[in-house]
Amino acid sequence: MQYLLIVIYLIFTTGGITFMKLGGDSLHLSFQGGFSLSMGWKTFLGFCLYLVSFLLWQRIVVRYNLSMVVPIVNGIVQLAILVIGLTLFKERLSTLSMVGALTIIAGIVLMAFGSAK
Repeated sequence: MQYLLIVIYLIFTTGGITFMKLGGDSLHLSFQGGFSLSMGWKTFLGFCLYLVSFLLWQRIVVRYNLSMVVPIVNGIVQLAILVIGLTLFKERLSTLSMVGALTIIAGIVLMAFGSAK
């Protein structure tokens, strides 16, 4: 239960990034003749999810050990986005990306076990 805030953050941040990608290039910002902003619903939903994740991140940074939570949570976000890219967007994973992902996994495991003292 103590890590529920982090799990919720992970869902909102990966959901926000995913919906912004699904929305494509629907964000239009203009300053000609005044301020104008428009975006598709997927982009808007992604923006809202990402905004909530930012607010959750502020709570996480205050509540948990900064030197542990930032690298571990950011690593998990990177891996989750990698998996979403592979499965949902059919992106390809290069050998170098695979080595990077394995390095992130190793770092998360080392940090998690190192903090168990």
